[in-house]
Amino acid sequence: MAKRSLIVFALTLVLVTSAVPVRHVHGVLMTPEEVAMLDAASRNDDGQSKGDNTVVRVLKAPFKAIGRLFGLGKKDNNKIARLSEKDVKKFESVGTAKVVDARTATTGFETPATAPGTENAPVANAAAAPAQQNLERGRALLNSGNTTDAIMVLSTAVSNDPTLHEAYSLMGVAYEMKGLRDRAFESFEKALKADKENAEYLNNLGFLHFKNGDYDKAAKYLKQAVKVAPQAQRYWNNLGLVQAQRAKFEDAYDCFVRAVGEYQGHMNVANRSQAMGYDKTAIKHLEEARVLRPATAEILLRLAVLYKRTGNDELAAEANKALVATRSQAVKE
Repeated sequence: MAKRSLIVFALTLVLVTSAVPVRHVHGVLMTPEEVAMLDAASRNDDGQSKGDNTVVRVLKAPFKAIGRLFGLGKKDNNKIARLSEKDVKKFESVGTAKVVDARTATTGFETPATAPGTENAPVANAAAAPAQQNLERGRALLNSGNTTDAIMVLSTAVSNDPTLHEAYSLMGVAYEMKGLRDRAFESFEKALKADKENAEYLNNLGFLHFKNGDYDKAAKYLKQAVKVAPQAQRYWNNLGLVQAQRAKFEDAYDCFVRAVGEYQGHMNVANRSQAMGYDKTAIKHLEEARVLRPATAEILLRLAVLYKRTGNDELAAEANKALVATRSQAVKE
């Protein structure tokens, strides 16, 4: 009797707990952009809802990808896989005999075009290939989005030739794409340690610190990058993003000008400052942008909103009037 009572109690407990709706996933809240993405994913082209199954599939997609990555079968696709050190090592190959150093010009986050003749080199033969060939094959795989095989091939390259710091830089990009940020930091730091004045390595490490939220360290490396390569627009743009995030908006503007020109520089600073709640700074740069392009509807609309928000109703009315005139002119044309 007691045994039967225990069984009934256990079944009741299971039914009650399974009926409680799941409201949080690991305590992570979705951003508005993610909400919009899921909302869009749950609708057909004609705007009709496709039901809950699509949203569930979208949410499960990353976990399915992890399952495929680590060789799980179809039955395991819905299980959340934890990334252990053992799992990570599945990306990497076993070291092979070293060959003569065969480095070429450095690359970086941009992963430039692969050398001719290496695009279709089989991954299975990575262990038998020279380090330079594996470097080029790894770059091709990375450019094609095959990050798992890229890591394996590039790992073989550095096993063959530890001085091939170019491969470490590419591995850093691949690891970041896989969400393995600690590994990405480790790889970028190894590349930079081997070549401390390499602008691309400085940029890669600086931008990774930016993505990780350490803006002071990001600024340190990116300032060095633009000093070494003052013509590199990408590095100036990245430094502009960092300086804006540090609320150093005038410095950010100077960087953006070097990257994308005056008009877009003002717009970039206006975007970042408004997003961060610095309405007056946003107004200043939108006004400067309006001087360069007076009849731009986007600028007038944003100014009208910001003027209203900051209590300047007269300027808000003026901006609205100019916006109406601009739109009327656009219709006529």
